[in-house]
Amino acid sequence: MNFKTRIKSFICLVFVMMLVNFICNMQADAALPPHRAIDPPKVPPVITLFEQTPLYSTPDDSRKPFAALTPQDVTTVDAEQAWYMKQRGEKVWIKIKTTWAGDLWMHLDYDKIGVVKPLDTNIALLWDTALYTQPSLSTMTEVVLAPQTVHANAVFESPVSYLSNSYRIETSWLGDMWVVSQPHMLIDMEILNQEMDLPTETLYMEDYDTSNRLQRPSDVKMIPPQKVFAFEKTQNGVYHVRSQDGNTFWIQPEFAQPAGAEPIKERLKLLKDVRLYLFPTMPFPTFGVLSAQTVDAFERWTDPQNEQWYHIHTWAGDMWVQPDKPL
Repeated sequence: MNFKTRIKSFICLVFVMMLVNFICNMQADAALPPHRAIDPPKVPPVITLFEQTPLYSTPDDSRKPFAALTPQDVTTVDAEQAWYMKQRGEKVWIKIKTTWAGDLWMHLDYDKIGVVKPLDTNIALLWDTALYTQPSLSTMTEVVLAPQTVHANAVFESPVSYLSNSYRIETSWLGDMWVVSQPHMLIDMEILNQEMDLPTETLYMEDYDTSNRLQRPSDVKMIPPQKVFAFEKTQNGVYHVRSQDGNTFWIQPEFAQPAGAEPIKERLKLLKDVRLYLFPTMPFPTFGVLSAQTVDAFERWTDPQNEQWYHIHTWAGDMWVQPDKPL
């Protein structure tokens, strides 16, 4: 076979391979399942009415209302098309069921679509919080609560995203009021009001989540062993406390130096890189890696898994290491 013939054969082979590949891709594309349409959200099955609400036989409020309902829970049947696309300040036509007149329509504010459900929990308000007469942004009052813990007896469940975190709380001078669309709060606080012993140095946390936001060793502030007064505790075991000098802050017992650490004075040879931990009881925060070298250890602690930790002096401050644990 001469050179030209070989070139022609090679070109033919390449063309056949490209054709086969194209056909396979066409078949694969044809075999792909069709995209499943996303079902639009349904109107809540039950809606709580907060004020007298007119009812209509047709979705037309230019006509005289057929009747009116006092505040109560109603059962929904249907709603106008694309009701979920409405914006704050707009109204939605919703058909409800009545036992005395069949199905009727109501024209409801978009941000009042939802249902009130009973609740029994304590909520820590972390920021100044405005109070509302209803779980609707249009009902804000001039009353603002300073950060504190309050008792909530109901929650407003709504498909309207900006109404999430809306709770009915108890006040001593205004009765029940609403906290609406407030993200800066902690739910299900456990009230303690008792003394608490901090047996070792403990991380001082200005906010409940300070331990999650430590970026540099210079951000760390420790408090010495002492007794504090614990007001309350979060679901994650973070305590809101007051020290004897009247300062209030947050602590988490796991973010503390371990009890039972043994004082030592030992030259510790690190044969490989080790990670620097602020506390041996927690996987974070960590502050970098120390390369293989010899260091001075001044404390040793054995954890519940019988693994040994060493407290050493470093450029980042005093840190804990495990010489035999790989990174």
